[in-house]
Amino acid sequence: MNDKEKEQFELLKRENQLLKAIIDSIHEGVYATDEKGNIIIYNHQVENTEGMKREEVLGKSEDEMYPGFNFQALITATVTRTGNPLLEQYFGYSLPNGRKVEIISSSFPYYYKEKLAGVYTIGHDVNQVDELIGKTLEIKKKPAYKQNTVIGNSCAKYVLDDIIGISHKMQEATSLAKKVAKLDSPVLIIGETGTGKELFAQGIHNASIFAQGHFVPINCAAIPDTLIESLLFGTVKGAFTGASDVQGLFEQAEDGTIFLDEINSMPLWLQAKLLRVIQDKMVRRIGGATQRPINCRIISAMNVDPFVAIQEKALRSDVFFRLATTTLYVPPLRDRKEDINILCTHFIKKHYAKYGVFMGKVSPELLEDFECYDWPGNVRELQNIIENSMNFVEDKQNQLTKLNLPPYFRERILKLKSNELLKGNNNGTLHDILSNVEKVVIEESLRKMNGNITKTAEELGIFRQALHYRIKKIGINLIPYKTNIN
Repeated sequence: MNDKEKEQFELLKRENQLLKAIIDSIHEGVYATDEKGNIIIYNHQVENTEGMKREEVLGKSEDEMYPGFNFQALITATVTRTGNPLLEQYFGYSLPNGRKVEIISSSFPYYYKEKLAGVYTIGHDVNQVDELIGKTLEIKKKPAYKQNTVIGNSCAKYVLDDIIGISHKMQEATSLAKKVAKLDSPVLIIGETGTGKELFAQGIHNASIFAQGHFVPINCAAIPDTLIESLLFGTVKGAFTGASDVQGLFEQAEDGTIFLDEINSMPLWLQAKLLRVIQDKMVRRIGGATQRPINCRIISAMNVDPFVAIQEKALRSDVFFRLATTTLYVPPLRDRKEDINILCTHFIKKHYAKYGVFMGKVSPELLEDFECYDWPGNVRELQNIIENSMNFVEDKQNQLTKLNLPPYFRERILKLKSNELLKGNNNGTLHDILSNVEKVVIEESLRKMNGNITKTAEELGIFRQALHYRIKKIGINLIPYKTNIN
């Protein structure tokens, strides 16, 4: 092989690797067979949809990989016989691994040197099509915002329709937000950490007359006192060593919205300057001699009761009354537990493509535990637990269960249930109370040890025979833990 042939071979090899990388990165499933019906292409998306690895599939016949009603072989035979593509076909089928698949696919003949050399199929997982449509509608309903190049290129991504909640309290909060969004007065959002205050702030901005301007967020608790004044109001050259002419956040939010999160963490002396800005709609840069007019909406937020903050000298009362022209309260998750189920479903769908796991819900037993928990971290904590749990999901699972929970959270739930049992049964006999607690402890240990009786007995410090006796006496069903019951 001469140098020119080597160069051409290397170029073809490089192009082949590029095409493979492209095929593996797209969201559509790509599947192909040669003229003999042997599988030669099986991309990453088909792996995710069908739950099989390409090493198990490539080079094998369709009859071998899809026994029973062989829809793939039927497609190949039809396209091969007619020489025509088969477009937009719906198929639902079950695989040997138990997974049920629904796809919409189009199949095409492939010719090489005027002879049929194979058939390739491009398909969409129906579940992912639904998700894609939802994302498309979500993107279309959001206005095209100017890029905010000032504060981490951030802009308001969410609209009020993105807020999830069927509870009366959440519906009430969302309804109020939609009403106040049409006004231009300041809004104060009150809610615990993790309840979604910034989501509401972004939604109000996007539904307001200021939507075409920048959404400029700042966490007042995260900025040192020595910097926050210059960050808010800007500086002029020479104001202090190294100072230059820089716009403050109020100027950057011109015709838009500035979001002051944790406003109660702002120093009191700076709150006095903020009050002047709110009243006069003017701002003076540090070191400057002139005032500049501003036109932006102010949305602020805090995670504590404002009247407590005023009493503790963390918030000036005059600032509160200026910022709280409209007050919006975001309820904690413990006060709207009917929303937990749909939030779980939303977070699972949000993350399942990332982990290659396709499921739609949590198990009834896990949902019951979630509804008994108080969620001190609110929705943010729930999202974290769901995403954390999805790291431990098996391929054949169709719902999230207690076994997938991170160990620390399982322990927390176990302790909570034990305490609830002790509180709820304090009117019964001592024997009843101890039996209920014993059942909870044994069940949790079985989950931790994947149903292994020997290891569970060792952890509990009792003989294996004694554990068998207690399981039978208490009436524990071993089937959910039956990974290994030796």
